[in-house]
Amino acid sequence: RETKIDRCRSKVYAGTMEADDFFGGYPQAKTLFTEIMKKIFPLGPIQLKTSKSQISLIGQSAFAYFWIPGRYLKGRSMAPLVLSILLSYHDKTVLWKEVTKIKEHWYMHHLEIWEETSLTNSVMSVLATAYIGGKPIEK
Repeated sequence: RETKIDRCRSKVYAGTMEADDFFGGYPQAKTLFTEIMKKIFPLGPIQLKTSKSQISLIGQSAFAYFWIPGRYLKGRSMAPLVLSILLSYHDKTVLWKEVTKIKEHWYMHHLEIWEETSLTNSVMSVLATAYIGGKPIEK
């Protein structure tokens, strides 16, 4: 029996027209995205929403976004892909490219993805926190 996750996985890995359009001209970004999503899917049910500018990862709500810097920035060396994660606090466990306070108590964390190994255990832990609502897990 096919689950929601299976449908989502097949959508990503089969290369739907939406994903093909989003990654058109950026094959390295598409390869990185596909490999990284294999690590992210075990977090739980995730829906993907693709727009012209980004792919949103949605659990209970949108918690992370992938975008391609080469579409917007010119003239310098840049990562093929960026992962942006929304949290209710400024995380200091990962070496982020940039952290921006977007509104009271919410911060967008941007991580350059140069290779599949950019998704470290620390980043996965932050993604897990974002997936459950973006608030730190109390111990």
